[in-house]
Amino acid sequence: MERMNLRGKARDEFPLGWWHSGRWWLEGARELAVNCLAALAAVCFLREALRLVRDRDSPADLARRRVPTEGWVAGLLLGCMALGSSTALAAVAAQTGSSEPGLVQAAVLIAIFWWLANVVVSVTALAVLARSRVRHRDTWAEIDFVESHAPKYGRPPETVEEYRALRLKGGRL
Repeated sequence: MERMNLRGKARDEFPLGWWHSGRWWLEGARELAVNCLAALAAVCFLREALRLVRDRDSPADLARRRVPTEGWVAGLLLGCMALGSSTALAAVAAQTGSSEPGLVQAAVLIAIFWWLANVVVSVTALAVLARSRVRHRDTWAEIDFVESHAPKYGRPPETVEEYRALRLKGGRL
């Protein structure tokens, strides 16, 4: 039985006593900060992207990544939008002839290179993850099952799927 109802999802995300669980708040704040930083400055995670490239044939290693897929996608989308905006701004600045052409052109050029680097890092990470998911479907299916059904935040298992996910994960009951 797949747990797709709202109550099951809410129980996973908000376990009993979540409001006074320091671990729940810290993990949530960390995930939010990493996703925001990956969206605005994917270049800061260049080492992480290179690690993904190095471990591209090991789904278990790829699953233990610091930046979730959502962070890389946000970095790609924001980078593309900002790159387009910066390019449009450069075209407008070139046509109108700003009073400080050197300063405006330098700022726009720096912005274009910054966002281009962010797009390249995000695309690299997403391409490696997509390639691994296509080549190792069975392993990723197991990893996804464990991730979606394993009890979170130290909560004990309650359903058959949670016990199975915990066993696949190698955890103790």
